[in-house]
Amino acid sequence: MAAQLPDRILLNEEMMDLFSNPLEQYWIRYEKKRPQFYPLPDCIRGYVANWEIRGGQLFLRGIDGNFEKRTIFFGVESARYSIKTLFPRANNRPVKASWYSGKLRIPRGKMTVYQHQDYNSRFEQEIIITMEKGEVIKMVTLDYDKKSLVVNQLLKARTHA
Repeated sequence: MAAQLPDRILLNEEMMDLFSNPLEQYWIRYEKKRPQFYPLPDCIRGYVANWEIRGGQLFLRGIDGNFEKRTIFFGVESARYSIKTLFPRANNRPVKASWYSGKLRIPRGKMTVYQHQDYNSRFEQEIIITMEKGEVIKMVTLDYDKKSLVVNQLLKARTHA
């Protein structure tokens, strides 16, 4: 697989690339059928999701992609996929990603090694956020130039909504 368009994440009021795809875990965890997205040359999964870390929690803010929709009367047609398609009762508001546990990988700085596969390229720094059921457990910055690891604090205080 070629290098792919990443998801995007808003962290401490800055929009960044996200080299993880937390939405994929949603379909697996809840045993739901993944929509038949139309793949693109630079986005084989067929969608880009927008995320936000707020109050120590991960929220899905949006999804953009096209998928194959089957209807009784019209057969198969192309349709736009959005957060409203996946979570109709959310009324287009962000949805807490309580299904997601794992690591979020956010590249920072200049690319130092290019790999034409998945998200295997390397950058000067990477922010790694460890998540458990949509909650931030730990956030560290790996600095490959300085060969150091820094444990980060979220700029925004944790609040429970």
